[in-house]
Amino acid sequence: MLKWIARNKYKLMAFILVSGVTVDSYLHKGLVRVMFPKKYPGFRNEAISGAKHHLINKNKSWVKGVNTIERMNDKLDRNTGGMECDVYFNTTENVFDVHHDADKPTGLGLETLLKQYQHLGLQASIWLDLKNLDDQTVQPALNKLLQLRAEYHLQDKLLVESSRAELLKGFGDSGFYTSYYTPVFNPYLINDDSLKYWVDSISNVVRKASVDAVSGYYFQSTFLHKYFPDHDVLVWAPNDRFSIINWLYKKQIASGKGVYIVLYP
Repeated sequence: MLKWIARNKYKLMAFILVSGVTVDSYLHKGLVRVMFPKKYPGFRNEAISGAKHHLINKNKSWVKGVNTIERMNDKLDRNTGGMECDVYFNTTENVFDVHHDADKPTGLGLETLLKQYQHLGLQASIWLDLKNLDDQTVQPALNKLLQLRAEYHLQDKLLVESSRAELLKGFGDSGFYTSYYTPVFNPYLINDDSLKYWVDSISNVVRKASVDAVSGYYFQSTFLHKYFPDHDVLVWAPNDRFSIINWLYKKQIASGKGVYIVLYP
């Protein structure tokens, strides 16, 4: 057996490599689809201009889910381009609470996180996924964010995202970069009629709301870029450091123009 391996070592190495890539491709088939995007139908879609607010973005690879002091300390440094936080506006306390799940508050406030941000001398821009923006929270949330922007010197460093795009107008009018969090659907797994439905649905939203960007999962990136080319595309993606496919995806995203910001865990 050892003699056979010695005689066929290069074939064996090639077999192992091909097998590894095949398994990796299967496990990360969603990334493979995005790297070799489908040809979308040429629906007639009225051009819709995005807002053009300035956002400092030195590096399109941002850190997702910076919802604790510990994660900020571990994942961010002075070269980090940006970070994302999940926030809920607490109207009773007039503060932003930082946590992902609505029913799992942690007691951490955005101001505490910003104080640590300032203490560490960070320069990263900040993506705020505003989870509970509604008719009652929109104005006090805007007023509070204006205060925080001035207090922590975050001009052109705040991105406000919501699934209620129509409520982002006041933020945009106040100079904040805004993004519409689009509904979740996988364009690779639906037919052309369903694609047309989502094109029309998102178009109706962004036509009425002047936002800078549209955001969604990584598998929505080519769809969003195809049909909304005048808006920046923001996505979140997996980050498997042991995957060749994931490494290739990150390289492609970093060098391409279809995605403006990608969040990695």
